[in-house]
Parts: sequence; C-alpha cells; structure tokens
Amino acid sequence: MVIESIDNIEVAYELGKINNIEMPILNTVYDILYKDLSPKEGVARLMQREKKSEY
Repeated sequence: MVIESIDNIEVAYELGKINNIEMPILNTVYDILYKDLSPKEGVARLMQREKKSEY
C-alpha cells in the first residue's frame, strides 16, 4: 500500500492543534496511523459526527 504525503500528516496534525483548527478527517487518519484506532472505528466516528455548516 502506498500512502502519499504520509510524512506530512504529523505536521498537519500539529499545526491544526496549534492553530485550533478542527480537521476531523486528518485527526482520524492520524489516530489510525499512530494511536491504534481501527479503520472501521475511524469511519464510524466520522459518519457519526454531528452535522454542521463547514467551509
């Protein structure tokens, strides 16, 4: 399996935290790669998010 830009995930994750930017897809991918979240649980978490207006 090839994952493009995997080296940037950690940087983007940290920048989001520093700048208080909500990035649910990036956070889920980070949790799957680095915090042992299963992909199935990650997708479920994203699909169960409360709907809201996003830009």
